[in-house]
Amino acid sequence: MRDILVITGGAGFCGTHLAERLSSQFRVRLFDSFARDSLRFSPYLIDSPDIEIVRGDVLDKQSLRTAVDGARVVVHCAAIAGVSNYYERPIEVLRVNIIGTFNLLDALVDARVERIIQFSTSEIYGPHANSVAESALPTTGLVTDRRWVYSVGKLAAEHATLRYGEVYGIEATTVRPFNIYGPRQTGEGAIANFARNLIRGDPLDVFGDGSEVRAWCHITDLVTAIELMLNNKDAYNKAFNIGNPQARLTTMELAETMIAIYGKGQIRTVPQKHTPVTLRIPDISLAQAVLGFNPRVNIMEGLKDTIKWFEEAMS
Repeated sequence: MRDILVITGGAGFCGTHLAERLSSQFRVRLFDSFARDSLRFSPYLIDSPDIEIVRGDVLDKQSLRTAVDGARVVVHCAAIAGVSNYYERPIEVLRVNIIGTFNLLDALVDARVERIIQFSTSEIYGPHANSVAESALPTTGLVTDRRWVYSVGKLAAEHATLRYGEVYGIEATTVRPFNIYGPRQTGEGAIANFARNLIRGDPLDVFGDGSEVRAWCHITDLVTAIELMLNNKDAYNKAFNIGNPQARLTTMELAETMIAIYGKGQIRTVPQKHTPVTLRIPDISLAQAVLGFNPRVNIMEGLKDTIKWFEEAMS
């Protein structure tokens, strides 16, 4: 019988893609509060007898303990993300991302789960991250700026995950994704926001002068990276940048490219609402050396795939 793999946040964007890929190797149990629901776009996961869906919250210790019972591996995706949430719900962001992770780790110890992969964030590198490696010192913005509650919460969760791994003998890895995009992204993100607006016929809002740079990584490449680290002993007790440093565009270039792919659309420049993050590009040398990871989806292919999905989903 196959081992059980639990994905917290399993009904979300990343969680559903992971579940689809890994369901051939594991019995998959999805644990989620359904605050965001990408699962509704995956008939395979909904209908498969090999997929167990458990509704629960990471702040509920008992439901977490029940969810991880019998599991060998947990992938911890559950979090409150999205820049608007950092400003509108900062305490909830901190509570879920820190206390929720501690609750999960305590449940893993009780249930004797062997392996955890914890999703962190590229936000831990602060507002200007130019080809940053994992050896770069984490940084943040002002404590008076709510923009950084997500990054400090995720950094605390990284420390907790790796320390629990060391103390309790859990095979622990943390992942720092850089600007993941693709089909089923139900939350915030420039590409998802632009795709929705294109299809609705609304302008693409570019904040400020559109000069902020991101390196965009398609969801299938992230899933490949997780698959590569699952049973790799050299990945234990490490943090990995996962992204596509070649797929870099300014926000303005991204909007122009998506309009060109779709064949129509317009750009509207609007005042900057939140603290800008000027540059975010990863160094993925560690993932390449340890995991053999290399992103495969180029930006044009990925954007076409994503726009097509949103067009079909919104029709």
